[in-house]
Amino acid sequence: MNVKERRTIEALRAGVPNRDAVSQLGTDQKTIERRVVDALSQIGAESRKGRQLPGFLISGDFGSGKSHLLEWLQHVALDQRFACSKVVISKESPLSHPHRVFRTAMHSLKVPSVVGGIEEVALHLDPNTQSYAEMYMRVQDPKMSFDPLFQSTLWLHEKVKDEETRNQIVSFWRGERLDLGWLRRTLRSLGAPPAVIKKRRIADLALPRFRFAAELLAGAGYAGWVVLLDELELIASFSLQARARSYATLASLLGLVTDEGLPGLFVVGTVTPDFSTEVFATRHDDEKIPQRLSDKLSGLMPAITAGMDVLRSSKDRRLDVEPQTRAMLTRTHEKVRQLYSAAYDWVPPDGEPELHEGSRRMRQYVRQWITQWDLTRLDPKYQPDIQTENYTPDLAERPDLERSVEPDEDDKDPD
Repeated sequence: MNVKERRTIEALRAGVPNRDAVSQLGTDQKTIERRVVDALSQIGAESRKGRQLPGFLISGDFGSGKSHLLEWLQHVALDQRFACSKVVISKESPLSHPHRVFRTAMHSLKVPSVVGGIEEVALHLDPNTQSYAEMYMRVQDPKMSFDPLFQSTLWLHEKVKDEETRNQIVSFWRGERLDLGWLRRTLRSLGAPPAVIKKRRIADLALPRFRFAAELLAGAGYAGWVVLLDELELIASFSLQARARSYATLASLLGLVTDEGLPGLFVVGTVTPDFSTEVFATRHDDEKIPQRLSDKLSGLMPAITAGMDVLRSSKDRRLDVEPQTRAMLTRTHEKVRQLYSAAYDWVPPDGEPELHEGSRRMRQYVRQWITQWDLTRLDPKYQPDIQTENYTPDLAERPDLERSVEPDEDDKDPD
C-alpha cells in the first residue's frame, strides 16, 4: 500500500485538505500566490523599520478552494523560513475574543525544520546569536513600550536554567495565565532590574501577545510570522457587539490601525462574498454599530471602521479566487487520477473529465471523481450516477456560539 497517496486521497474524499493533498496538487491561484510571495519578501524590511506589512483577504464561494489555498500558502511560507499558524474562526476561537485567537495560533504554530511549537522555539533561543540580541534589545527598549510582563519573563528565561521555571514562562508566552506573585518573588530572588508588574485583563494582553510572539520568533531566527485566518464569514453568526469587536480585531491583525502595528506579523484571511451582503446590505452593521455602540466601544471605533472597510469595499486589500476554468479542472483531474492510481494500484479510466455547469465547485468535482472511481474499481460493470448539491453556509445569528467555553475572560491574572 502507498500510504502517502492513500492518505492524500482520503483527505480529498473528505473534502478536508491536508499537507499531503496540498503539496501534491499545488494551486492554480497564481495571482494570489504571487501576492503572498511578494509580501514575504517585504516583511523583514518593514519589521526592521518598526512597521507591520498590511495583510489582505481572499474572497471566494464555499467549496472554491480557499482552505486548500491557505494550506498551500502555509507550505510556501514555511519553505521561506517563516513561522506559520492557521486559525479557523469558530466558537472556540472567535475574532471577538482575540486572546482565544492567539491561543489557537500558538497551538497550531508550525516552524521550519522543528517539530513542535513555541515550546521548541523557546528551547532554541540562543543569546549568542545576532537575531536574539536584536530582539532582546527591542523588547527591553523603553521606547518600544513592551509590557513589563514580557520584558521580565524574557529576562528571566535567559537567566534561569530550571526547567519548571522555564515551562511556566513559556506557558505564559503561549497565552496561559501567570502567577504574578510567583513572578515577582522569582525576579527579586535573582536581582532582576526593577519593573512595575501589574495585573492585566487577559483580553487586554491579546494583541501585545501577538506582537511579542512575532518578536520572539524573529529572535529565534525566523523570517517572520504568517497567520492564516479561515472562514471569517462566521463573524456573521455573532451578535452586533461581537461583530463590532471582531471587525476591530481583524483590522488590528491585518495591520490597518494607525499606530497599532504588529511588526513581523503578516495575516491573510478568507471570506465568502455573501458575508458582505449579509452584514452590510441586509443588517446594516456600518450604520448600526456607530449609532448603538460608539459610546460603549469608543476606543475601538477607529479599528472597527477599518475592519468594516476591508470587508465591505477595499479592493486593494481583497483578492477574489480566480474562477475555475476547463484547463484548471482538467489539470486537477489528471493529478487526482495519478494519485488514485498510486494509492490503490488501479488505473482509473483515461480521458477528459465530465464537466458540468459553472456553479459546481472544485471540491464537488474532486469528491465525485474519487467516488466514481471507488465504485468502478469495486465493480467494473457498475455505471455510477452521482448527484451533487451546492451548499450555502448559514450566516444567521446564533447566540449560543457566544457562550464562553472557559472561565471568565475578563479575569485578571492572579496576584
